Amino acid sequence: MKMSLYPWQKECIKAWIANQGRGVVKVVTGAGKTHMALAAAQELQLKHNSPLKIKIVVPKIFMVAQWASFILDLYGDSNIKRDQIGYYYGAHKDSPNRPYMIYVINSARFALARHILADFEEGYRVLLIGDECHHYASTENRRIFEFIPKLSPENLQNYFSLGLSATPHTEGFSEILVPALGPLIYTYGFSEAIQHKVINNCVLYNIGLRLSAEEMVEYAELTHAIAKSLAVAKKYTRRNLQEQSQDFFVILKRLANSSDLAASTWAIGLLGLMFKRRAIVYEASVRIECALELIARLDSRARIIIFGERITQCNILFEQLAKSYPNQVARYHSEMGVVSKKRAIAQFRDHEVRILVCCKALDEGFNIPSADVGIVLSSTSTERQRIQRLGRILRSSKSKARSNLYYFYILGSLEESALLPETITEMEEFTVKYYESERSFGHEAYDHVAAQVVRKLTKRDLEEAVVATMRYFLQLGQLRSDWLLDERTLQKRADTASEKIERNYWLAMLSMARENNSI
Repeated sequence: MKMSLYPWQKECIKAWIANQGRGVVKVVTGAGKTHMALAAAQELQLKHNSPLKIKIVVPKIFMVAQWASFILDLYGDSNIKRDQIGYYYGAHKDSPNRPYMIYVINSARFALARHILADFEEGYRVLLIGDECHHYASTENRRIFEFIPKLSPENLQNYFSLGLSATPHTEGFSEILVPALGPLIYTYGFSEAIQHKVINNCVLYNIGLRLSAEEMVEYAELTHAIAKSLAVAKKYTRRNLQEQSQDFFVILKRLANSSDLAASTWAIGLLGLMFKRRAIVYEASVRIECALELIARLDSRARIIIFGERITQCNILFEQLAKSYPNQVARYHSEMGVVSKKRAIAQFRDHEVRILVCCKALDEGFNIPSADVGIVLSSTSTERQRIQRLGRILRSSKSKARSNLYYFYILGSLEESALLPETITEMEEFTVKYYESERSFGHEAYDHVAAQVVRKLTKRDLEEAVVATMRYFLQLGQLRSDWLLDERTLQKRADTASEKIERNYWLAMLSMARENNSI
């Protein structure tokens, strides 16, 4: 194998082997789950002499080529030939007798169990790798595991499995995934990955925004209507229903599809009100305005991925950014054609553009280069998608020591004020407010240190032009994390700056770092 393994990958493989080659692994996006899985497969091959068939299941078509590329890169052409890797999806269905078979779940439902049983009949051992395995507990997708009850005791000893996911716990985890793939055997979170420098460190800015006056009125009216509807919930659910409860939407959706006409009408009406209120929050006009102001304050060379929840909103932002930054912006969403989507990714990967505006479609599985900056224009309430988005920004890169992630949320709404509910101990986190009337930001921690720097400069009786210049560069650095770098690094950047304006910026950040360290 060409690549060396991180310590966590070695520990994970050891735990998997100790559990007889069965288990689910929970590892953050960007830490190297795919490499670990292929190394585990090689370890299994070395441990046993009998031939092994490796079946890999992925949720989306684009991931097929990614896995094939990883296999060829890791083993090299001398050990694994391209024709030893089979694809199985849609109209492309290779013969399943190849050593490596990569299935897309939609096709795997109808064929994988049959193929695995045939492999056992021919005397093979089988390793099943479930990538993004949280998808495979659904009623339809669990059909890929129909072979398990049919295995003889001997075949069960020759069946190995590995589930991969940053967020494996889903409905049906214990009932479906654990019997099919094995228990959770290893966890590797953001804090550990950042600490071990497997992924980049990050500064997270939670930016609070306000609805417009009209939006606030509509939001309040819908909230009142929702409260009135919830007041009669017991009539249809036989209990008081809390909007914050974990099973709230599950219960509503079940009632909406029930044969009880009154209950169904009530549930559908309530869901409609809630979707309208959510749309007000997601589509708040201030989000686009804030994104434009933020990007204008960032380094003009920064590589940026913007995540949104509404295609219309992302299109509007793309068009406005394209005017301000010609030939520097691409977009990616589900309503675009396949060719257009591939082109957008290629442009970002090849540095033809530096800003990528996307809507949901990049949340999971896509292997794209890391970005310096992530902007969550509007956020999903699903923790899984939040974690996937963070992983896009934290992918390890030698060109950057720290990433910046900006999360927009609406103050005074039900939208959460923090991007991630879990505590990431290695990550610096700040609370920022956006003032739309002034088109400015309030960053209490930074502004306090900056005020101290200006105060000291003023006491030195410097010319007002000098102080004004320093104020400008301090304002420029308000939403960047450069002031958190160590003083030696900042001094080096100031000394090696090719232009005066760049040197002045780094000197301002050096003053911030010194003041911050002295407080």
